[in-house]
Amino acid sequence: MAKDTEKICDAIEMPLRQPEDKSDGGPEGESQSSSSYAFETIENQTATEAITGSGDDKETDMSRLERITTSFGARPECFKSTLQEVAFVLQATVATASSSFLAGTALIITVPVSLVAGAFQLALGQLADLLGRKAMFITGMAGFSLFSLLVSFAQNPFWMLIVCGVLGIPAAMVVPPAIGILGAAYVTPSKRKNAAFSSFSAGNPLGFAFGTILCGIATQIFNWRAAFILLSIIWAVFTVSAFWAVPNVETFERAPLRRRLGALRQFDYLGTVLTIFGTGMFTAGLTLGPQDGWSRAHVIALIVVGILLLVAFVFWERVFPTPLMPLYIWKDRNFSLIIIVVILGNMSFQTTGFWVAFFMQQAQRLSTLNVAVRLLPMAIAGLIWNIIAGRILHRVNNTLIMIFGAAGYLAAALLFSFMRVDSNYWAFIFPALVLNVAGADLQFNVANMYVLQSLPRHQQSLAGGIFNVMIRLSNTAVLGISTAVFSSVESTPAGIENPMLQYIRTFQTAVAFAAAGVALSPFIRLGTQGNAPKAEIQEKLEKSTDAMQIVEEPR
Repeated sequence: MAKDTEKICDAIEMPLRQPEDKSDGGPEGESQSSSSYAFETIENQTATEAITGSGDDKETDMSRLERITTSFGARPECFKSTLQEVAFVLQATVATASSSFLAGTALIITVPVSLVAGAFQLALGQLADLLGRKAMFITGMAGFSLFSLLVSFAQNPFWMLIVCGVLGIPAAMVVPPAIGILGAAYVTPSKRKNAAFSSFSAGNPLGFAFGTILCGIATQIFNWRAAFILLSIIWAVFTVSAFWAVPNVETFERAPLRRRLGALRQFDYLGTVLTIFGTGMFTAGLTLGPQDGWSRAHVIALIVVGILLLVAFVFWERVFPTPLMPLYIWKDRNFSLIIIVVILGNMSFQTTGFWVAFFMQQAQRLSTLNVAVRLLPMAIAGLIWNIIAGRILHRVNNTLIMIFGAAGYLAAALLFSFMRVDSNYWAFIFPALVLNVAGADLQFNVANMYVLQSLPRHQQSLAGGIFNVMIRLSNTAVLGISTAVFSSVESTPAGIENPMLQYIRTFQTAVAFAAAGVALSPFIRLGTQGNAPKAEIQEKLEKSTDAMQIVEEPR
């Protein structure tokens, strides 16, 4: 044991000695003392501070490399360069922003998109793990670009809604493989992983903001068709770059497609049918309810049958060997609470995000371009909050981050609910936008990290599918709920007398969602996420220094 310790200490010290020190050396006791001090620093602080040298002020190139690698995290082997790594993280961020970007363009037409995407999300997540993540990702990006272009040629609302429904399929295809590749590539917790996931988590909130801004500008300058043409061009560019940027991180060995299709025997076909029709009918009922009336027979039938199919889906998942949604993950108390809290916060975010834009257009009579400019702080703040999230996930207790995010949602919804038609923008809307996106960015960062850790590496795409199907269903549900509130107040005598009342009640609905999230957040029990295990850092450092010792021994 003593010999092994002496060997490790000598290995740590060796790359730090100057060439002239190799022949002279120092007293053996001093050498071991210096090395032991370095070894203790690895255990008690970070690997960055571990390589302190034998007392010399200058460091070798290898020690500098070790400092950078161990403090920030090594680049995953699947990326050939840092440029490719950055390009893929950007690709993944854009992919997860697909539906929210559309919502920022025109929320009402994204109802069929969210409905179809939510219905197909789980099935496509499992298919990505079985057949190939990269191929599905590129196909989804290309399909999203193509069908966005088709929407711009729509001649009537019926055509538009049909194409938007089809658009939901490629929107559902891109997110599970993007999350799956991220989760499989960044296996080891590190600051590098935190930075990647904080960028990815920005997709949903920032997609809504940039969708509103960019497409608002395009609509103001040209017309509504220009917004979808712009969307098509952006996704076409990312489709082409995806062939280079997206790495091959699969759960199977390379084999011909015909052989890989044999994996479809493990696919949950019945579960797919149940979840597609169950979520589809349930969300359709929620969508039609505000317009057709909640007491209408077809609305009640859609909601009831949808719920029954989803219940049947849950029972089927308990017996099928390779389920779309492994039910054991819901036994994790933190997992369930995180999903619920994120859904409640997201429902508040979607409610305030849509209705404040509608308020500025209808109540304040602002142009589309003016609305886009006033929403710009949300995009800028979103970038800043994600940078902050990437730097604090491994330092600050993540339960506190979830609580702060929930409080941000609540404060934003309260500001919106106190707002009036002639209220000052800087006193109400501006701070509310900043707080709203803070809640989204911080909570999505924590949730994405935890959800991917809840399933093994070969099911990372499925993990992303489970999380995103919940988000998409909540988006559809909250649109129906908030629209019902708005419409019910609008037709009352009080609503006719005071047109602002319908906005107030709608924002108060968002307050209720956010308050429920605040109430549940303290029950989440999390520490920090993204800290590299000390034992793993120590093992890697020992291997690298032992290799250096072997190289230098012949000398």
